[in-house]
Amino acid sequence: MACLNLPVDIRYLPENMYLVGIVPGPSKPHLNDLNHYLRPLMDDMSQAWSDGIYLSQTHNHPNGRHTRSAIIIVVNDLPSARDTAALAPHNSHIYCSICECKQLQTRGNTNYHDWRVRDHKEMRRHAEAWRDATTHKKQDDIFKAHGIRWSELWRLPYWNPTQQLVVDPMHCILEGLGQHQSRHVLGLSAALANEQEEIVPAFTHEFRHPNQVDWDSPKLNENEVKHVIEIHKLLTAPRSDDTTEEQQDALLYDRLMKKNKGPLEFVCKDVGTTVSPDRTRPTSEPTKFKSDYATALMQWRRGKPSAASNHHPRITTPRIMQHIKNVIKETVTPSWLGSVPHNFGDKAAGSLKADEWRTMYTVYLPLALVSLWGEGTFHMSAAASQRLREVLDHTMSLVSAITIACFRTMTIGRAIAYRSHVVKWLQDLQRLHPHIAQRTNNHMAVHVFDFFLLFGPTRSWWCFPFERLIGQLQRLPHNHRFGQLEHTVLRAFLKASKLRQWLARSDCPAAIKECKALFDKSYTSKPDDYSGGGEHRDSVFLNPSDLRGQDRREVPVPKDLRPLTKLSKVVMHARWTQNGVVYARASTHLGNSLVYFYPRGDTSHVPVPGTIKYIFNHANQVVFAIQRQINATHDVVDPFAPYPDFPAKLYSSAVQKDLELVEPGSVLCHYAQWTVSKEHYVILSLSKVRPLM
Repeated sequence: MACLNLPVDIRYLPENMYLVGIVPGPSKPHLNDLNHYLRPLMDDMSQAWSDGIYLSQTHNHPNGRHTRSAIIIVVNDLPSARDTAALAPHNSHIYCSICECKQLQTRGNTNYHDWRVRDHKEMRRHAEAWRDATTHKKQDDIFKAHGIRWSELWRLPYWNPTQQLVVDPMHCILEGLGQHQSRHVLGLSAALANEQEEIVPAFTHEFRHPNQVDWDSPKLNENEVKHVIEIHKLLTAPRSDDTTEEQQDALLYDRLMKKNKGPLEFVCKDVGTTVSPDRTRPTSEPTKFKSDYATALMQWRRGKPSAASNHHPRITTPRIMQHIKNVIKETVTPSWLGSVPHNFGDKAAGSLKADEWRTMYTVYLPLALVSLWGEGTFHMSAAASQRLREVLDHTMSLVSAITIACFRTMTIGRAIAYRSHVVKWLQDLQRLHPHIAQRTNNHMAVHVFDFFLLFGPTRSWWCFPFERLIGQLQRLPHNHRFGQLEHTVLRAFLKASKLRQWLARSDCPAAIKECKALFDKSYTSKPDDYSGGGEHRDSVFLNPSDLRGQDRREVPVPKDLRPLTKLSKVVMHARWTQNGVVYARASTHLGNSLVYFYPRGDTSHVPVPGTIKYIFNHANQVVFAIQRQINATHDVVDPFAPYPDFPAKLYSSAVQKDLELVEPGSVLCHYAQWTVSKEHYVILSLSKVRPLM
């Protein structure tokens, strides 16, 4: 459990979290057996709400204070949430815990205006009726009708599962929608990319076999009969989207000319096409040659539908997978950004974690797909271009929703934009990929909007800190004996938490405090690791520049810096930490030098991108000397412009020669940079607080 009264940056530190208990494995509790583990906690929490708890002394109230406590939200993945609240599972016909939508076939319904919220008072009556039922049959009848069993949570007078049993964005959106879109909708894996694609005929035609005709046909030997069947396949083969129609016609003609004249003549007569001899030949009689039959069959083929009209081009190809891997490798990012396997899609890369899916969808995947299929890209046919652009727009709807959901601030307008993107993604999923079955996750993702309005940004209530705490518990040494294992892990966690609290006290001995840095580095994850915020902040060490003696030496002012300072010598720094974020000069770490900043420190203006070239002391403070990135020319098509909620923009690869002095406090955020061509970069804002205007 976490205390919501604490600031979010320290709320999820291990020493500030309350580990209630550990449910023994290896399998989860059966049906409502989880109530046995919840009961002691509910005993305490019901009393903490009804009677309250008197604390004899606190830091701000030395004479004591009376308090009341309540469980505000319960955060789980979808199956565990239903088990905890004793509701019907997510794959049942009563699949939603928030609205009255029922029956699995309605999970693709996007008419959220018609969704009615379930009456929590009525749900309480059904839960109490299940608890008071005298037979198992009566309990089963109640559960089948209403999807509710008794949960210990109903002992809390304020419990309302439609508002307090939240839909966790980490599981629902990142590991749910994001992973599903990548693996099953787009099929982004090396195995699928290299898989032999099923050849679908461009059209069907009832060709006849030479043995089936009753008219005088050319006498064909056994080998020529095979030629007839091969000609049938050539004529019905689908059009490729990787070559032009002229190239495909030339290829078809060459392949037909490799067949004997007799089979070509037979097929021409079978399909009823007119064969006209070439009058330009210097012959006395209009003799029909093999080329005449091949030309006639090609003309007959042109009158049939092309493959593009009834067969969608394959989305995943080895070229696309390699392009995505190249984008992951080549994109320049700050050091705090979570990594993604460079062999994404390969079996050796394994399954991505939720944080890796977040990085994939907010950085790498949209950069790769927009550069492949976006505006200004070229394809061999108009049909393929249209199809891939529709697939891109569909994917970018999900990318935009994930980007908004991962912001550290939330407004009503931003929440509405999130919902519109999810709804559009669902509608296009049914239209573009009708073979993909709808899932409960799709429906619940729309309900995340409701929790944005109730509880604000997801960073305050998603599962990242709890999942990482579970990971820490799993790594604690134990004796592998069920029954003793849980007690051992619980005691070890409590001891470590008490030690952390003691080290943080003001009366901790100085000698012990000197060891705190080593302890934190070895046993304490960084604050943002618990919140899932992504930016890795160094709360243990001093400013990195203070740890390097060479950074404190004065050096002559570089030539390009002289117009900005009257000093002849300055103290240069390789890095600088501001509010826990590490910045660096480009020669030290290019990714940490890429920043959006406010020119002249004016926050009323739109921030601009630039590269930190120098970090030095100036007028008794540290400043950055930044080269601003030059805008792309107006005649260049920016493929990212149609997606305003994905904050990427095309810029020139050149930077201004003149430097600008910028205080660290005027820097908004880092950005990621990917080289599209020699002339242009894609610059992606990594701000988690506000979008760029």
